[in-house]
Amino acid sequence: MTEVIIALEKDLFFAVKMRDTLRHHDIAVTTVRNLATFEQSFASEQDRPILAIVNISTPGIDWEAAIRSANAHNVPVLAFGSHIDIEAQQRARQAGARRVVANSKFVKDMPGLVQRTLQTPVQTQPISDEDEDMHDDE
Repeated sequence: MTEVIIALEKDLFFAVKMRDTLRHHDIAVTTVRNLATFEQSFASEQDRPILAIVNISTPGIDWEAAIRSANAHNVPVLAFGSHIDIEAQQRARQAGARRVVANSKFVKDMPGLVQRTLQTPVQTQPISDEDEDMHDDE
């Protein structure tokens, strides 16, 4: 069984940056640009992702449904978005994201966040470390 990380990211340039950054740290990620393809990634028991990364600033995608879908398949979610969009942060947590961070934090520490999210035991509450949440500048 291959370990797969799935990322819902509509921006092609950022998807390439994410893939290349994580690959440099021996972490493979597959990026998809729509909810249907994201949800299809959970269909196979053998190739089910071990982590989902979701951009909560993406217009035109029901990222809350994506987070709920990942949770329904027991796949932890690392969400990232604008540090000033408090409502989106709260909605991501309510939908079940295990960790929600600012764009700048995600870009600065992408491999570390992926590793820590995978190592965090399943909890009833999402991670809300003051130094990792949405408090960094964009």
